[in-house]
Amino acid sequence: MVFEIVYVIQLVFWYGFIALLLWAFVDCLLRRKDAFPAIGTMPKAGWLIVLLVAMLFVWLARWYSEFIAMAGGGLAAYYLLDVRRGLREVAEGHW
Repeated sequence: MVFEIVYVIQLVFWYGFIALLLWAFVDCLLRRKDAFPAIGTMPKAGWLIVLLVAMLFVWLARWYSEFIAMAGGGLAAYYLLDVRRGLREVAEGHW
């Protein structure tokens, strides 16, 4: 019974990290290429590669390592909370 609860909690977190990474990847895909250097971050292609590789690692590490899933979720959270905010400010002209 306890193992089933732990399994369900791990599954919810795993799907949550995948969804977070997918959201960050799609958002990055839709942003303008020239806005990334304007805020002093990696180029768009770099972020796309990093987010895609993190998503693949999280997908493949489903049963082996919760640490990899948490690292991928942290990377997506950094993009969404910091980089995305800067990109939105550049796009809206508040920069």
